[in-house]
Amino acid sequence: MRWLFIFLFPWVLCAGTNDGTIMLMNDSPFILTATIQASDQTYLGQFTIQPGQQRNFTQNLSNTQYTHPGTPDISMSPYIVIWQCASDDIYSMCTAVSPGALVRANECFGYRICRPKQEPKPQAPESTLKKTK
Repeated sequence: MRWLFIFLFPWVLCAGTNDGTIMLMNDSPFILTATIQASDQTYLGQFTIQPGQQRNFTQNLSNTQYTHPGTPDISMSPYIVIWQCASDDIYSMCTAVSPGALVRANECFGYRICRPKQEPKPQAPESTLKKTK
């Protein structure tokens, strides 16, 4: 038991609450894009996730020695996760997502349905002139 404590102690020291990690899980039958925003609606990233797949999102929240004017004094969390269909419709949206949370597409608020993506209709040519040889 003592060797286990000695072996794991360095990792316990490194573990902390400085990482804002959330697990994204697409439990829908559709291919969805998860967009992650900070609490002030700042864009943090997005991932396209296949049905039944999951993905981690990690935001490093540790302080640095770099200072500059306009440094934000607000929290990045809780996060906002927006699940979007391929047809650009909103599938669902979760607000107030805490770091360490598991976010499932079907547990968020929304219609939870995707319409088929519309094919672009062919446009008429801009000119009616015909080429001759």
